[in-house]
Amino acid sequence: MKQNKYFPVIYGVISALIAFIAVFFIARRTFHFSLPMAVLSAGIFAAFFYVLSYFRGHASYEIKAIVAKYHLTDQDLAKITGMKASDFPIYHNKLQLIIPKRQWPKVLNALQEYDKQHKDDINNQYERK
Repeated sequence: MKQNKYFPVIYGVISALIAFIAVFFIARRTFHFSLPMAVLSAGIFAAFFYVLSYFRGHASYEIKAIVAKYHLTDQDLAKITGMKASDFPIYHNKLQLIIPKRQWPKVLNALQEYDKQHKDDINNQYERK
């Protein structure tokens, strides 16, 4: 999973670039904004889409990293998150996130809690020895 750590940044930049170009041309041609106003409005939209895409990419990366780290199955994910196992298809040992993006934070929080509990359990085992 190390090779994908730049995915959220690249995904955010591409999304921001597309948003900037689209809003710039819409502002100039449809709304007849002046050049500085078109650039400003396009910049605001680009920043918004960068942040939105970055966090979506980061959530996807984190969820998949935790699943790969603990070799979780769809049944494990269903038990951890309280959702259905069919929401978490795993093909070729990789999780396919088919659930709506609005549910990703719920899944990410549940998996981060699972990760924290696992780390705490491991630390407690080392302290006992």
